[in-house]
Amino acid sequence: MKLHSRHLLTWGFLVMNNKFKPLNSLFLVVAIAFLGAISACQERNGLLIKDSSNSIAIERTGIDGEYDRSGLAKRVAQAFTKDATLKEISTVYVAQNNRQIILKGTISDRDLLEKLVEVARNVEGVSKVDVSQVEVF
Repeated sequence: MKLHSRHLLTWGFLVMNNKFKPLNSLFLVVAIAFLGAISACQERNGLLIKDSSNSIAIERTGIDGEYDRSGLAKRVAQAFTKDATLKEISTVYVAQNNRQIILKGTISDRDLLEKLVEVARNVEGVSKVDVSQVEVF
């Protein structure tokens, strides 16, 4: 591109009248780049927040939706206390191994044990109920 005298005059006029300041232009470019970077970070963080809100595995979800290593076992135990025929049983304990519920202890009636298994299976996240450590007497 050739510079003509009218370009030089316009350039000189802007510089002399302080309408064009090279530092202001640099600042504007840096500001735009910074705002673009901030916007990209906010979008990325928004995605991470959305992903992390659903990242608690069902077997680690506690009674109130919080992370709990024994969350599934606690939710099964809570389900037992909500059933009128099961809430008085204090000799059977609930443990978990991932999504598997393990019942331990003693119980006086086979029908009660079957009811425990039925209630446990209906808790969200339970894949299997192991009763091999429960003694029926």
